[in-house]
Amino acid sequence: MKRSIITFYLIGFLVLHFSSLVAQPTLVLTKAGKTNHIFYKAGDRISLKAKGSGEKFSGRILILNDSIIQLNRSPKISTDSIATIYRTRHFFAQAAGSGIVVLGIYFPIGVINRAIRSERPIIDEDMLIVNGTMLGVSAISALFITRKLNIGDKWKLQVLDFGHPVYN
Repeated sequence: MKRSIITFYLIGFLVLHFSSLVAQPTLVLTKAGKTNHIFYKAGDRISLKAKGSGEKFSGRILILNDSIIQLNRSPKISTDSIATIYRTRHFFAQAAGSGIVVLGIYFPIGVINRAIRSERPIIDEDMLIVNGTMLGVSAISALFITRKLNIGDKWKLQVLDFGHPVYN
Protein backbone atom coordinates (compact mmCIF):
# COMPACT_ATOMS: atom_id res chain seq x y z
CA MET A 1 0.00 0.00 0.00
CA LYS A 2 2.73 2.45 0.98
CA ARG A 3 4.75 1.58 -2.10
CA SER A 4 1.79 2.27 -4.43
CA ILE A 5 1.24 5.70 -2.82
CA ILE A 6 4.89 6.61 -3.35
CA THR A 7 4.69 5.41 -6.95
CA PHE A 8 1.49 7.43 -7.48
CA TYR A 9 3.11 10.62 -6.15
CA LEU A 10 6.28 10.03 -8.16
CA ILE A 11 4.35 9.58 -11.41
CA GLY A 12 2.19 12.61 -10.62
CA PHE A 13 5.27 14.72 -9.94
CA LEU A 14 6.95 13.63 -13.18
CA VAL A 15 3.82 14.32 -15.25
CA LEU A 16 3.41 17.79 -13.75
CA HIS A 17 7.11 18.54 -14.02
CA PHE A 18 7.55 17.52 -17.64
CA SER A 19 4.25 19.01 -18.85
CA SER A 20 6.04 22.38 -19.01
CA LEU A 21 8.47 20.95 -21.55
CA VAL A 22 5.82 20.62 -24.25
CA ALA A 23 7.08 22.10 -27.50
CA GLN A 24 5.85 25.59 -28.28
CA PRO A 25 6.18 27.91 -31.26
CA THR A 26 9.50 29.73 -31.49
CA LEU A 27 10.16 33.02 -33.27
CA VAL A 28 13.49 32.67 -35.07
CA LEU A 29 15.50 35.58 -36.43
CA THR A 30 18.11 34.37 -38.92
CA LYS A 31 20.77 36.08 -40.96
CA ALA A 32 21.64 34.64 -44.35
CA GLY A 33 24.95 32.77 -44.32
CA LYS A 34 25.23 32.70 -40.52
CA THR A 35 24.75 29.75 -38.20
CA ASN A 36 23.85 31.50 -34.95
CA HIS A 37 20.23 32.55 -34.77
CA ILE A 38 18.18 34.57 -32.29
CA PHE A 39 15.29 32.67 -30.70
CA TYR A 40 12.23 34.09 -28.93
CA LYS A 41 9.51 32.08 -27.22
CA ALA A 42 6.47 32.96 -25.11
CA GLY A 43 7.62 34.79 -21.98
CA ASP A 44 10.71 36.39 -23.55
CA ARG A 45 11.18 40.16 -23.75
CA ILE A 46 11.21 41.69 -27.23
CA SER A 47 11.10 45.17 -28.77
CA LEU A 48 9.83 45.60 -32.31
CA LYS A 49 8.46 48.10 -34.80
CA ALA A 50 5.44 47.45 -37.04
CA LYS A 51 5.63 48.09 -40.81
CA GLY A 52 2.42 49.96 -41.51
CA SER A 53 2.03 52.29 -38.56
CA GLY A 54 5.69 52.51 -37.57
CA GLU A 55 4.68 52.05 -33.92
CA LYS A 56 7.20 50.56 -31.51
CA PHE A 57 6.09 47.83 -29.13
CA SER A 58 8.05 46.37 -26.27
CA GLY A 59 7.27 43.77 -23.64
CA ARG A 60 6.99 40.08 -22.91
CA ILE A 61 5.56 37.74 -25.54
CA LEU A 62 2.17 36.51 -24.35
CA ILE A 63 0.86 34.76 -27.45
CA LEU A 64 2.95 33.35 -30.28
CA ASN A 65 1.56 31.19 -33.04
CA ASP A 66 2.35 30.67 -36.73
CA SER A 67 1.22 34.13 -37.84
CA ILE A 68 0.48 36.32 -34.78
CA ILE A 69 2.50 37.67 -31.89
CA GLN A 70 1.01 39.52 -28.94
CA LEU A 71 3.01 41.38 -26.32
CA ASN A 72 1.68 42.54 -22.99
CA ARG A 73 0.04 45.97 -23.28
CA SER A 74 -0.11 45.85 -27.09
CA PRO A 75 -2.47 44.59 -29.80
CA LYS A 76 -1.94 41.41 -31.78
CA ILE A 77 0.64 41.90 -34.53
CA SER A 78 1.07 39.77 -37.63
CA THR A 79 4.58 38.37 -37.94
CA ASP A 80 4.58 39.54 -41.57
CA SER A 81 4.06 43.15 -40.47
CA ILE A 82 7.18 43.34 -38.27
CA ALA A 83 9.69 45.74 -39.82
CA THR A 84 12.40 45.91 -37.17
CA ILE A 85 13.45 44.06 -34.04
CA TYR A 86 15.51 45.93 -31.46
CA ARG A 87 18.00 43.82 -29.53
CA THR A 88 19.64 44.98 -26.28
CA ARG A 89 23.38 44.52 -25.99
CA HIS A 90 23.83 43.82 -22.30
CA PHE A 91 27.59 44.47 -22.21
CA PHE A 92 27.11 48.05 -23.39
CA ALA A 93 24.15 48.54 -21.04
CA GLN A 94 26.30 47.46 -18.10
CA ALA A 95 29.17 49.71 -19.21
CA ALA A 96 26.83 52.70 -19.41
CA GLY A 97 25.32 51.84 -16.04
CA SER A 98 28.72 51.51 -14.37
CA GLY A 99 29.66 54.99 -15.58
CA ILE A 100 26.54 56.40 -13.99
CA VAL A 101 27.32 54.58 -10.73
CA VAL A 102 30.86 55.96 -10.69
CA LEU A 103 29.64 59.49 -11.34
CA GLY A 104 26.81 59.20 -8.84
CA ILE A 105 28.72 57.52 -6.00
CA TYR A 106 32.49 57.72 -6.40
CA PHE A 107 32.71 61.39 -7.35
CA PRO A 108 30.53 62.76 -4.49
CA ILE A 109 32.27 60.53 -1.94
CA GLY A 110 35.66 61.73 -3.16
CA VAL A 111 34.58 65.37 -2.95
CA ILE A 112 33.09 64.92 0.54
CA ASN A 113 36.22 63.09 1.71
CA ARG A 114 38.50 65.87 0.49
CA ALA A 115 36.23 68.51 2.07
CA ILE A 116 36.21 66.72 5.45
CA ARG A 117 40.02 66.40 5.39
CA SER A 118 40.32 70.09 4.39
CA GLU A 119 42.36 69.29 1.30
CA ARG A 120 42.61 71.85 -1.46
CA PRO A 121 41.48 71.78 -4.21
CA ILE A 122 38.34 69.86 -3.30
CA ILE A 123 38.03 68.51 -6.85
CA ASP A 124 41.41 66.99 -7.67
CA GLU A 125 42.81 66.74 -11.20
CA ASP A 126 43.14 62.95 -10.93
CA MET A 127 39.52 62.72 -9.85
CA LEU A 128 38.46 64.71 -12.90
CA ILE A 129 40.51 62.49 -15.22
CA VAL A 130 39.02 59.27 -13.80
CA ASN A 131 35.45 60.56 -13.72
CA GLY A 132 35.77 62.21 -17.13
CA THR A 133 37.03 58.96 -18.62
CA MET A 134 34.16 57.02 -17.06
CA LEU A 135 31.68 59.62 -18.31
CA GLY A 136 33.12 59.26 -21.82
CA VAL A 137 33.00 55.44 -21.72
CA SER A 138 29.47 55.59 -20.36
CA ALA A 139 28.29 58.02 -23.05
CA ILE A 140 29.89 56.04 -25.88
CA SER A 141 28.48 52.77 -24.52
CA ALA A 142 25.00 54.30 -24.33
CA LEU A 143 25.11 54.84 -28.11
CA PHE A 144 25.56 51.09 -28.72
CA ILE A 145 23.05 49.63 -26.23
CA THR A 146 20.34 48.87 -28.79
CA ARG A 147 20.96 47.03 -32.03
CA LYS A 148 18.47 47.59 -34.83
CA LEU A 149 17.75 44.47 -36.93
CA ASN A 150 15.73 45.35 -40.05
CA ILE A 151 13.67 42.45 -41.37
CA GLY A 152 14.21 42.07 -45.10
CA ASP A 153 17.13 40.95 -47.25
CA LYS A 154 19.66 40.45 -44.44
CA TRP A 155 17.43 39.29 -41.59
CA LYS A 156 14.60 36.77 -41.97
CA LEU A 157 11.87 36.24 -39.40
CA GLN A 158 9.97 32.97 -39.17
CA VAL A 159 7.95 31.03 -36.65
CA LEU A 160 8.89 27.39 -36.12
CA ASP A 161 6.57 25.05 -34.23
CA PHE A 162 8.46 21.91 -33.28
CA GLY A 163 5.38 20.52 -31.51
CA HIS A 164 3.44 20.40 -34.77
CA PRO A 165 2.67 16.86 -36.06
CA VAL A 166 4.67 17.51 -39.25
CA TYR A 167 7.90 17.65 -37.22
CA ASN A 168 7.16 14.55 -35.12
